[in-house]
Amino acid sequence: MKKYLLALVFLTASAVGFEQEAFPVIPLPNSIETKTGRFVFTNCTQLHYNITDTDVRNAVMPLIEKLRLVAGITLYQKPKCKTPSMVEIAIDKSIVNDEGYVLSVSPQKILLKAKTTAGIFYGAQTLLQLLPDAIEKGSFQKNISWSIPCVVIKDEPRFSYRGIMLDVARHYMPMAFLKKLIDLLAMQKMNRLHLHLTDSQGWRFECKKYPKLTEIGAYRKGTPLNTTYDYNSRPNDTLYGGYYTQEQLKELVRYASAHFITIVPEIEMPAHSMSALASYPELACLDSNGNAFPYPQQIQNEYCTKDETFTFLDNVLSEVMDVFPSKYIHIAGDEASKENWAHCRFDQQRMKEEGLKNVDELQSYFIKRIEKFVNSRGRSVIGWDEILQGGLAPNATVMSWTGIEGGITAAEQHHNVIMTPAEYCYFNFYQSGSPGEPVAFCCMLTLPKVYSYDPIPDVLKPDERRYVLGTQGNLWTEYVPTYQNAEYMIFPRAVALAEVGWTNTALKQYEGFRTRLIKYLKRLDDHHVNYSRHLFEIKLTTSLNEEKQVTASLAGVDKEYAIRYTLDGTGPTDRSPVYAQPVIIEKNATMTAAVLQDGIVLAQLKKDFRLHKAVGKAAVLATPPDEKYNTGGNNAWVNGCLGNDEQFSDDEWLGWNGKEFNGTIDFGNATVTSSLQTRFFHKPNSWIWAAKKVTAQVSDDGKIFRTVAEKEVPVPSNDGAVPFSMSWQPVTARYMRIIAGPVEKIPAGNPGAGNGAWLFVDEMVVN
Repeated sequence: MKKYLLALVFLTASAVGFEQEAFPVIPLPNSIETKTGRFVFTNCTQLHYNITDTDVRNAVMPLIEKLRLVAGITLYQKPKCKTPSMVEIAIDKSIVNDEGYVLSVSPQKILLKAKTTAGIFYGAQTLLQLLPDAIEKGSFQKNISWSIPCVVIKDEPRFSYRGIMLDVARHYMPMAFLKKLIDLLAMQKMNRLHLHLTDSQGWRFECKKYPKLTEIGAYRKGTPLNTTYDYNSRPNDTLYGGYYTQEQLKELVRYASAHFITIVPEIEMPAHSMSALASYPELACLDSNGNAFPYPQQIQNEYCTKDETFTFLDNVLSEVMDVFPSKYIHIAGDEASKENWAHCRFDQQRMKEEGLKNVDELQSYFIKRIEKFVNSRGRSVIGWDEILQGGLAPNATVMSWTGIEGGITAAEQHHNVIMTPAEYCYFNFYQSGSPGEPVAFCCMLTLPKVYSYDPIPDVLKPDERRYVLGTQGNLWTEYVPTYQNAEYMIFPRAVALAEVGWTNTALKQYEGFRTRLIKYLKRLDDHHVNYSRHLFEIKLTTSLNEEKQVTASLAGVDKEYAIRYTLDGTGPTDRSPVYAQPVIIEKNATMTAAVLQDGIVLAQLKKDFRLHKAVGKAAVLATPPDEKYNTGGNNAWVNGCLGNDEQFSDDEWLGWNGKEFNGTIDFGNATVTSSLQTRFFHKPNSWIWAAKKVTAQVSDDGKIFRTVAEKEVPVPSNDGAVPFSMSWQPVTARYMRIIAGPVEKIPAGNPGAGNGAWLFVDEMVVN
């Protein structure tokens, strides 16, 4: 029956000649019938609804207020006109879905019906998107016809849970930004804002019973980027952090509720708890001698499972539930190493008393005990999919992030699931391979990949699919220190996910979405959103032409859009050359390519070219790179094109695991050389280390080599691309061999200690 209804909706849209690209609404409604004519809002437009139903009036308040402020049109007064037009709002209990609505627009009347005020609110959001985008500017606009097309829309969301998670623990975000984010999510019909309020790097929730949580745990040593757990070096260090008072959060809850968004609070447990343990160290695990486990073992330290901990957490959660009326309370449950539990005498005693076989079962005991308390307050818990370990708590909802497998397992056990797999939903991943992107956690998650996601796994049986409540995008902020960075990482990927959560799969089509998104971006501009400009992923490849010149080829953009480019590092304009064929790089250059439309940058790519003596020459690697990090080909190290400063996974970086770089260049004839410049990538948290030493050798016959230079590489102090250079007295030879020795074993105290390090090498610039 469900498949039949989807097909019927699709046929209805097609039968009336509907083109979704021309319909400026995101997320795309599920049934649209276009009519002739337009409805024009004027001061002769009357708003009609049951005068006693203030909730209905509040639901259409965004439409009322924006028309008054921006268009100068007052809807809720009775107009003194002979032939007034009308906007009628009505509750209709015959509509099945609680968030569904029916919108009928004719030249003289708009009728908006819904089962609940939530549906009325979403119908009003559709009306706002049908109006000119200037409705979002926030100030009076002259000489605009405030009209909308005549249509009949029957709409409802595919999923009941459509959310975004913002991590405010790693970096405190200002309250004004949280309200702005609520405004933006409401525009795209999302209904959950999940706030990650606590983590090892910061405690953001004011707990009146335990004031040290904010006196100590809300502030760490002043290091805005990356992570630190140093709460003990005060008062001499600059402090970094902040927290929200309960009154601030109650006001935020009221603000969100007016936008039909529920705030889901998260209090981390049992791991990611250093901010709490720094505040109340008596809750930490102790070794056999009664001492706290030393850093860095405490990086993911868990609360000890003694009774005092549960009293503490029950009290904290009681205050959380007094502030947040959300049905769901998120208790995390993720990434618990449980190493300390295996050695702490209190935890071992707990396992003995409860008859638990292992620490996985101890985690299950922990979550079940917390769930029982939360249930006693009439609420339900959500946990990341690790709460499946050792047995799932009876009424828990699983948020599946490590993949889809956790969600599948939970749904098969008839537990509710929110799908948020990192591969599709982690907005802390890079969204473009373009140089200049802000530092991200890792990996790549492009806009089209977000849009391609289907939250219901194919393997689920029909009766199991109903347990998938919806989907959520997550922004972890280890590398996102400001709200401007957060906006960049969230938008427009959140807009794509909004359509994933709302629109039936049969109607989704990326090209149509992208066309509508281009128009929608003007609304984000009106709200001064610092969104990413990567609607297309411009691809650049290099090659040599017959004259052995380096050429740059551009691709990845639909034919109807022009790519414009420059070679001097400046941003392209409408007057810049249009790419039509491979561009010859005749000297050192910075190519910037972009897609422009109506003054909006839809995509941009920047690449540096450095021509040198090894470019285009025969080159051989003694050991090929790892196949996962060889997308640019074995000759990427001498093709004249530099790698991305922030991302080791682009086409120009070559990677080896636990092996050295060893490459030989055949110049073809005797050539004078005297210097080498290159770059290594350094990111110890990802097991990537710069080389320890670089050796340059030359040969006349390609068999016997002599060393002309050798230089140690200092351990870098920062992550990213690390420049390296060395020089020698000019020498003439036909062959050159370059050897870059890796860090054989990752040093103790670092992620992956004892394993072979990854070595990533950029262009070897030989002169």
